[in-house]
Amino acid sequence: MLNRSFVCVYIANEDYGGRNPKVAAEERKELDRIRQEGYAKKLPVGTVRVYVLSPDGHPYYIVATGSAAETLGMLGEAVGYFKPTPGRPVVPPAAQSARPPSPAGAITLHLVSRGDDRGSWGQFPAENWIVLIREDWSKLLPAGDVQPRDMWELDQDVSARVLTYFYPQTENNDARTDRIESHSLTARALTVKDGLVTARIDGFVKMHHVFYPGRKDAQPLAADIVGVLTFRSGKAPSLELATTNAVHGQRPFKVAVQTAPQAMMR
Repeated sequence: MLNRSFVCVYIANEDYGGRNPKVAAEERKELDRIRQEGYAKKLPVGTVRVYVLSPDGHPYYIVATGSAAETLGMLGEAVGYFKPTPGRPVVPPAAQSARPPSPAGAITLHLVSRGDDRGSWGQFPAENWIVLIREDWSKLLPAGDVQPRDMWELDQDVSARVLTYFYPQTENNDARTDRIESHSLTARALTVKDGLVTARIDGFVKMHHVFYPGRKDAQPLAADIVGVLTFRSGKAPSLELATTNAVHGQRPFKVAVQTAPQAMMR
């Protein structure tokens, strides 16, 4: 119903505000008009909302954050009122998070994060993609041959590039590694068979993260991590990580990371 009876538009608030907005003044003026008309109709105007406009561009209904059931009901009501002729989507639906291009020999890690809270936009997982070129992922591997029970610490800088994304969904997506206060990922070889090494990963990360961009009220974040690293000498490894216990401020969350298979490449 959404794609056959409506023209869907997705906007990011950051593109419309600040000192250097990314959209034209005419478009910013149009968004302001829609909001002002919403205020006049006493609709729940806000920045995290679903707006339904009439065919001539005026607010018909606004749904506040986190109510999928209300959104579906509102769409059905609008279809019944305006009686649009269903058609093909103006823009075909597509994933908002797509695997980035990567150079030959690189591995791409797919990270999914979600807070434990439900009943809000926080229930929808967030994604990130982390590309490690050969020079990077080779630093995760030990030097020389490996025997069962051998231990080594994964490179601190490369580990930080992954662990800096270990936070729940927030409006602030600044993932610079200088937020990290301490971290470690240690590998211990479990088996070595026909040249294939399987190692257990144990580690943690402690850092600070601000919920809203530009704020100074960073909250502490701590996560315990377990995982598996498999590799053959000279070959790209496969890495899987998951949190066993993670909290941002008072908000528990979970993160999982895995090496994206080559079959996922587009």
